[in-house]
Amino acid sequence: MISDRVVSYPITERKTVFDGLVWDVRRDVFELNSENLTRDYIVHPGAVAVIALNESGELLLIEQYRHAQGKIMWEVPAGLMDLANEDPLETAKRELYEETGYLAKTWNVLLDLANTPGGSTEQIRIYFAQDLNLHPDGRPTGDAEELDMPVHWIPIPDVLESIRRGAVTNPQLVAGTHAALIAMAEPDLALRSADAPWHAREDILASERVWLPRT
Repeated sequence: MISDRVVSYPITERKTVFDGLVWDVRRDVFELNSENLTRDYIVHPGAVAVIALNESGELLLIEQYRHAQGKIMWEVPAGLMDLANEDPLETAKRELYEETGYLAKTWNVLLDLANTPGGSTEQIRIYFAQDLNLHPDGRPTGDAEELDMPVHWIPIPDVLESIRRGAVTNPQLVAGTHAALIAMAEPDLALRSADAPWHAREDILASERVWLPRT
């Protein structure tokens, strides 16, 4: 089995060049191969996403405005781990409910991703949620980009065709949909327990590369 491995090169200088609301930009100077290199990167809190599948073979998707892209994008329910000491599974359950109004009885870990490893510390865990029911009160009222955010059940073949054409590009949706197909065919091969260790996040926590909520 192959595995990413933690390394530690001598850091000669480190400073925060941008102090943000939910992530920072950090500049490190470090020694690599007898050179001093300077790299800027986002120190991210981490995130979770949810591939939610119903009995009809449809995925639960949202449409959300993303200002950096200038687009309303098709996405799966997801959110930042920006509450202090919240378990990632609880974050996923909260985000699923807040963004769609749905609750799920069956949860598994589907995929762990380093979303943009060249420039961000973000680690994201994608869960697979099944046996869904709409909360009796429906979806909570959102705000900002989540106010009146459309929620849809879309058949998997339609999602795949949109991915194939490049019409949807959200990474959690693209990677999660393909992983879900494998999980549906070979669950023992593709799925982990909902409380499976999240080693990649543990690694960046240990190296102080995670944005933590301000106290």
